[in-house]
Amino acid sequence: MRLKKWNKSDAALVTEADLMSEKEIIRIINRANLNCPILSEEDTSNFIFPKDNKFWAVDPLCGTVPFSCGLDSWGLSVAYLSKSKSSSVGAIYCPNTGETISCDENSVYINEEKLLVSPKFPKLKDMTLCLEIEDGINWVNLFRKDLEWIKHFSYLNSFASAVYPGSQIILGRIPVMVMYRISLEHIAALITIGEKMGLCATDLRGDDLDIADFDQKIPDWFVFGWPEPHNELINKIKER
Repeated sequence: MRLKKWNKSDAALVTEADLMSEKEIIRIINRANLNCPILSEEDTSNFIFPKDNKFWAVDPLCGTVPFSCGLDSWGLSVAYLSKSKSSSVGAIYCPNTGETISCDENSVYINEEKLLVSPKFPKLKDMTLCLEIEDGINWVNLFRKDLEWIKHFSYLNSFASAVYPGSQIILGRIPVMVMYRISLEHIAALITIGEKMGLCATDLRGDDLDIADFDQKIPDWFVFGWPEPHNELINKIKER
């Protein structure tokens, strides 16, 4: 079946699959009767951050461009967020790898088995950096003035997705990723799962990013990764 696809705005592709996935995820969430608002990628216009910070964040198809091209680097993301970080939970699913990563209040799981990973990464100059920037004009403008620090990496990857490279970081396959102006619904589950594992979620200054930081505006940069490579990257950026 050929799915319809269109641009809802500049550099924002959407397909019928996005909408069908969103509809099914929201249907399942509503069955829980938690009476919490839902922040979903395909409908953010009417969402208002609740005062108690209890809400759902859903990206029903993260990586629409690779999905529409028949590539593997896409997935689904769902998180239940609370002011109490310990009670926040999340899950991401990458169908083409068959991997579901989830967390409860205490632990992280891969396909329902407790996830235990202690990756070893090379020095920064031999690492692969995942860099995600939407829209060609942003790439041009940022390379002109703000991306001098990428010279410290030997390799650069971009997947047009948050969930897929985020899952690879959680599993210890990629050390760190940097995303430009990424909205909360794309990364809420990554932040939630990462916190349980001691991963870093910061801006380019190295300041921790909390869910509440996305209330008024989208931060310019989101850096997510394992502590040692993350901190090494932040230190190089501060040297500029």
